[in-house]
Amino acid sequence: FVALLHALYVLLLLCRGVDGVRMIKMYWQLIKSTGKRLSIICKHLDRMMLSRSTAKAAITHHGGGKSRLIPTTSTIHRLKSSGCPVTGPILKKVPTLPFVGSMIPQHSGLPVLQMSRQYKFDSELRQKFGEFIRFGIPGFGVGLYGHMYTIFDPNEMAKVVRSEGAYPSGLIEKLWQWRRAMLESGSVLVSKKDSSSSDGETHDYGLFDKGEGWKRHRTFLQTGMLDPVAARGFLPGIVLAAESASSVAPLHSHNVNEYMNYTAFDMFCSFMFGKQMNTTSTSVSTDPTVKGENKENEQFVTAALGVFEKTNAMNLFPLEFLMAKFFPWYKTTKYQALQDDWDTVRDIGLRLIYDFVDRYDRDELDEMEKASYLAGSIERQRESNDITRDEMAELCLIALFVGVDTTSSVTAWNLVHLALNPECQEKLHAELVESLNAKGSNGGTRLNADVIGKKVSPYLHLCFRESHRATPAFRSAMWKGNSHNEVVVHGETLPQGSMVRMGHISYDEDYIDEPKQFRPERWTAEGVASRKGTKSEVLDHPYMRDPFSQGARRCPGSRVATNEIHAMISQLVLDWKISVPDENINSLDDISYDASPIKPIIPELKFESRR
Repeated sequence: FVALLHALYVLLLLCRGVDGVRMIKMYWQLIKSTGKRLSIICKHLDRMMLSRSTAKAAITHHGGGKSRLIPTTSTIHRLKSSGCPVTGPILKKVPTLPFVGSMIPQHSGLPVLQMSRQYKFDSELRQKFGEFIRFGIPGFGVGLYGHMYTIFDPNEMAKVVRSEGAYPSGLIEKLWQWRRAMLESGSVLVSKKDSSSSDGETHDYGLFDKGEGWKRHRTFLQTGMLDPVAARGFLPGIVLAAESASSVAPLHSHNVNEYMNYTAFDMFCSFMFGKQMNTTSTSVSTDPTVKGENKENEQFVTAALGVFEKTNAMNLFPLEFLMAKFFPWYKTTKYQALQDDWDTVRDIGLRLIYDFVDRYDRDELDEMEKASYLAGSIERQRESNDITRDEMAELCLIALFVGVDTTSSVTAWNLVHLALNPECQEKLHAELVESLNAKGSNGGTRLNADVIGKKVSPYLHLCFRESHRATPAFRSAMWKGNSHNEVVVHGETLPQGSMVRMGHISYDEDYIDEPKQFRPERWTAEGVASRKGTKSEVLDHPYMRDPFSQGARRCPGSRVATNEIHAMISQLVLDWKISVPDENINSLDDISYDASPIKPIIPELKFESRR
């Protein structure tokens, strides 16, 4: 009833044309009046159940029966006070409200969640509420309140991962904006009814769901991409793209963010199509004819980034999710702008893909193109018929779309750290020169898999790991859902269907010394050994190593993306001495950031030739 009142009130305000600021103030008055009554009701219900749950917990503790009941937070307090052994942090439930969750800090006490201060959120959350928290984010969490759990222990997160079963859930299921835009654009990857469903319910299809449809699409997409040997096979083309992009770095010194986006697109296209797009160089060409040849590529990159940026903006405003949930026929201004960008991405991307398929059929591909991921996908699709031709094209489009933003964000942060820490940059340069001379192709002048490998260039990988520690591309290390079973985390039984996120601790002084200092040496064998047996040991858990998640939902393009980042950073450091000319920018505190994947707003950089 309270939830219905909230929905009707918001609708009334919208119909009356109330502006945003005034609507928030009026809505807050309603929340204050109804929230208090709602909390009183919940407290009474909790008290009614407390005696029963305490008794069952005591029976379980003393061996009476096989009950799997795990006590609630209130019960744990009582058990601790009575001497029962209960370990781990206590679940802290942040106040939530229907439809808005905990997104009103004045009511919930939750730290302010803004794109420009994401790295502070988890530290403030942990300091205020502890290491086991439940709060609400509508659209991401579960139910009307958007309940989701946050933990900081990767060993506990591993329990959630192991509970996923054959058809795990993932964050991509929560991107309702993408699903809706794809559905309305006619994508074959999304339908209102999953053909593999047997429960009669409406489901999203394939990559955006969990089940046989997801497994079929995921298996096809990751084949030839996730395997380390297969990923290394695409490096020659990626290196050529990195060389071309690095050669024009000084021309992009005033807009390095755009430069990073174009380099990511060019490198991924070399993997996808086996073709050198050269968008990074043509975008700064003074020749109108040359610049016009790649105009569509620039439009694709701009639109792809637009989808990410608008998705992030909508996720911070619960009203967007509510409007889509209860008034699916209505398109807000933000959503319409996102759909326009998605339509641009889809039109240009599918045109590139189908043109490639036509050239494949006419046997017009060169050797690099024949070795591309898309050529291999065409062969696999026709040999197995596990997916249709259109499904293959749409899957490759999704890979191309998401391959731009994440790669550019991680590469950008690596570049910023090296520019701000010249001693680390010089140490990396010395290592790369030595590795190139010893293992490089073309007489020791060109990068290859050996040169950027961990054995030959270990410091490169230490820098990559430290950059992820200090400035991860995603605020949450992992998002998982226990879609098939209950799971016990920190002594609490989380219901089936719960959403669990692992927060970042790698910027927290309780876990790491001088977290604001960029010190790649933290990750040497000696550094790892020094943390054994301490609280900081969790920093070395596999779940903390990179931004690509873990488990069956790990990013299928993670190995290709890692190779692209290593190649681009290596090429830039070999070619240029990179610095920040602005005297007011001396540390990471002087660098602002935005969006998710989180990317730095890179200041002007200076590129001095090393060649």
